[in-house]
Amino acid sequence: MHDLSLVIFSGIGILLVLLPLPLHWRARNAGTLLLITWLFIANLIFFVDGIVWWNSYDLPSSPIWCDIASKLFIGVPVGISATSLCITRRLVMIASSTAVTITQRQKHIALAVDLLLGIGMPVLVMALHYIVQAHRFDIIEGYGCQPVTWPGVPALFAVTWWSPLLTIIAAGYGIIALRFFLHRRLQFHTVLRSSRSNLDSRHYLRLMALASVDIILGLPATLFTLIVNIQQRQSYPSWDWVHLDWSRIELYPASSILSGAQETIAIVLPRWLAPLLSIIFFLFFGVSIDAMGEYARWYRTIRAKAPFLPFHREDILPIAAPKLGSTIAKPSGADWKDSTIANDDTMEGSYFNDLDRFDSTPGVIRGGIMIAVSVERAVV
Repeated sequence: MHDLSLVIFSGIGILLVLLPLPLHWRARNAGTLLLITWLFIANLIFFVDGIVWWNSYDLPSSPIWCDIASKLFIGVPVGISATSLCITRRLVMIASSTAVTITQRQKHIALAVDLLLGIGMPVLVMALHYIVQAHRFDIIEGYGCQPVTWPGVPALFAVTWWSPLLTIIAAGYGIIALRFFLHRRLQFHTVLRSSRSNLDSRHYLRLMALASVDIILGLPATLFTLIVNIQQRQSYPSWDWVHLDWSRIELYPASSILSGAQETIAIVLPRWLAPLLSIIFFLFFGVSIDAMGEYARWYRTIRAKAPFLPFHREDILPIAAPKLGSTIAKPSGADWKDSTIANDDTMEGSYFNDLDRFDSTPGVIRGGIMIAVSVERAVV
């Protein structure tokens, strides 16, 4: 047995989360970068496992892969929930800020908190998992490495409850961020600029929407895992009993372990969360104007090094002409004419001769008073 769709979408998810990476790296948004990292790790594990154990459940030639993958499997849901908390917490800090600028010390503290939540918390849960790890790992046909957790009360506090807890806290921050946005929406653009957060209103709303989707999709999945563990809880006899013959590896054909609906959901649902979130992440940030401009620069760079690629005139033009709001005004105190008032033979120089091709162009005025206008456009 194999899950072809999971393998395909996991592979697509790897690509989708990496495409917007340069933009977020330049923006130095720690929460978004950590989310990209955890989604990439999850998609990579599910993609490799789905290929290696396509139609088999044999012992791996290198068990160290499953040792790492099964531990990361425990850390991924905690990492995704923690990054949602990092994002919503940052949005609240920006929206509630009354200071003109954020000091360098405040930025370092915020970064340290984000790293503590987005990396330290998942690593802590992965370490605590050893308390309730009954044996090394399982191999499931078509899905590969699966972590093993003794279903007792210690497992609830060591592993299971962290992800729902972080997601609920993130939801609380999200509500506060939305409240600040609605309360200060008229001057919100000024608030974002004064915070020097490299965000504009559209980016702020996209981050809020992304965190909301993470919460909406992630909370039911983590609550389901928590409820299943509560229903299947067993007493924790002792450390030695739980870790007896710890180094063994158990192998399961898909037909035996996916026999019931509850078991199928427990195995399949967590693996689909990462590809789904990767697609949603790309829809929010991978098709923006900035992202499309980044892809165009990549193509021009590749085309410059590979001249055999097709060339189009659009490659040297901007993707979209910005609307700068220009207009033509008649200067006061001047005799303004809407038609040509100077003869071509009185104009010398190639610059004016080149203007002959604009004779039939509507809205172009030759002669009269020439006004030089300099338009500056700030790109946020």
